[in-house]
Amino acid sequence: MRSLCCAPLLLLLLLPPLLLTPACDKDSQCGGGMCCAVSIWVKSIRICTPMGKLGDSCHPLTRKVPFFGRRMHHTCPCLPGLACLRTSFNRFICLAQK
Repeated sequence: MRSLCCAPLLLLLLLPPLLLTPACDKDSQCGGGMCCAVSIWVKSIRICTPMGKLGDSCHPLTRKVPFFGRRMHHTCPCLPGLACLRTSFNRFICLAQK
């Protein structure tokens, strides 16, 4: 019974990111400093996502903004001046370009 009364609270905690982040089809529908990336929660939709800041995880094959096709990753490219660099076997992070 306790789990039933907690379910609405859990739903409220999970919904705000989905409600505050607009769905999109292309980068031009997102504001500055954002791209239209695959949702990490629902792979069939794309949402406006902030570009990678220093220390953020990234994907080395993410295309630059604006990209006129459909992005295939849940991360945006790194902000200007940063590069998506390998830090370990399967981990890439936005770091300052050399």
